Amino acid sequence: FPATFVLLEALPLTPNGKIDRRTLQATEIARPTLQKDFVAPRDVVEFQIVQIWESLLDIHPIGVMDNFFELGGHSLLAVRLMAQIQKQFGQNLPLSTLVEGITIEHLASILRQQAMPQPWSPLVAMETRGSHRPLFFVHPVGGNVLCYYELARHLGTDRPFYGLRSPGFCGESSPFTRIEDMAAHYIEALRTIQPEGPYLLGGWSLGGVVAFEMAAQLQRQGDRVARLILLDSQAPVLSNKFTDIDEASVLADLFRDMAHSAGKKLPVFHNNIKQLAPNEQLNYFLEQAKMTNLIPPDLGLPQLRGLLQVFKSNIQATLRYVPQVYPNRIILLKASDRVSSELNDPTLGWDKLSNEPLEILNIPGNHYTMLSLPHVQILTERLRSYLAQVN
Repeated sequence: FPATFVLLEALPLTPNGKIDRRTLQATEIARPTLQKDFVAPRDVVEFQIVQIWESLLDIHPIGVMDNFFELGGHSLLAVRLMAQIQKQFGQNLPLSTLVEGITIEHLASILRQQAMPQPWSPLVAMETRGSHRPLFFVHPVGGNVLCYYELARHLGTDRPFYGLRSPGFCGESSPFTRIEDMAAHYIEALRTIQPEGPYLLGGWSLGGVVAFEMAAQLQRQGDRVARLILLDSQAPVLSNKFTDIDEASVLADLFRDMAHSAGKKLPVFHNNIKQLAPNEQLNYFLEQAKMTNLIPPDLGLPQLRGLLQVFKSNIQATLRYVPQVYPNRIILLKASDRVSSELNDPTLGWDKLSNEPLEILNIPGNHYTMLSLPHVQILTERLRSYLAQVN
């Protein structure tokens, strides 16, 4: 029986006057008003459970602290939920697990505690449906791909979308310290989904730099890259040289990056952590990040060290990278709100790294908010229009 009912002013119609069943099936139910504030997924495990809940309940968005039954879940859906979890994670959870803790946060905590049988892969399937050529977007400096959550959703179900995440969070392997090695590894992974080109590559921030190197390597291997899409990425400076990074500054930068990505501004953190002894800094980070829902509550020091190592390694890789000129066209979707120091070069340095004219599209918002509502809707429209030329 239906968990929810949606009242429509009129049935959607096709140009021929028939009922548009595809649009009707895509009708979403907004998240109901709940006592708890919305908290977005904070790691891949939570993200994958959110995907399952949204599919079963036909509701978006769903937060990791939302109650399954308050959202319209019932016993039959609970059985289907556990079957989907078994399929996704390879783990059988009893129905009592859902009764004991009826939130995504609780389920994710249990799944993290158990050994994951599937081999680790940098690929995160954010949308697998669709007949069009898939998009592959590389992680930013933080290493995860949750920043593309809204982008993948708004692009719709006719465009497969895969994120490429960093290794090293959970000790599955060491993080890369060279952009070239990173790119080669991700190319190997994307070929398991799409063995041959033309490819659609992209990335936000540091992800654009890695996508740039991937495109260059694919070209040298004889593959065609149909589109290289950079989302507010700064071109690497040719004269960059590696320098040691102060640990407290890295922690402060990581915290700021996570806070801005979650739409929060916490300027006092940098000054506070600088005043602490090195052995106290990680605990302070953990305490503050949990207090502000930037990380799951069961994340401990070992996981935080992995997160920090990925962040630091990605910074080091960027500083070491010396790019070559790319022979084909690049599209740069650039945030409109910029700090004064970035106004001198409207191309963000990419005009020096391409033999073709750079195509620039401005997107409302700043470096972080361009990927969030409402600005991500404009970003999606521009991107969809651009990709239509490939289809």
